[in-house]
Amino acid sequence: MFWIGVLIVALACIAIGLLYKRRGPIVATDIPNVENEIRNHLPKGTPRSQVEAYLDAKGIQHSYIEQSKEAPEYTRTEMAMIRGASRSSLVRGDIQILFKFDENDNLTSHSVRQINTGP
Repeated sequence: MFWIGVLIVALACIAIGLLYKRRGPIVATDIPNVENEIRNHLPKGTPRSQVEAYLDAKGIQHSYIEQSKEAPEYTRTEMAMIRGASRSSLVRGDIQILFKFDENDNLTSHSVRQINTGP
């Protein structure tokens, strides 16, 4: 009777493993899609108010840093985060977007990168 229980548990583990392997990681969005969206909707020169309205409409968390003495490279930067852009059993991938603005609050550049975190 003991061995039948062990066999059932082993078969269940194998079945779960095969299901996960076939399904693979879940990807909600990726960096190329985000880059295309930004290029199509937020070209250089876009006012910060329009960038913020776009992020709000997409439900993307964001915050603006007017001035940073500790990290001057983030001065006039809107930081945005797409949480859960990808997911596997061990790692959650978020996408960070940094929008840089000039002294007139017009978009000068942006960068997009993936940040991997725990489950």
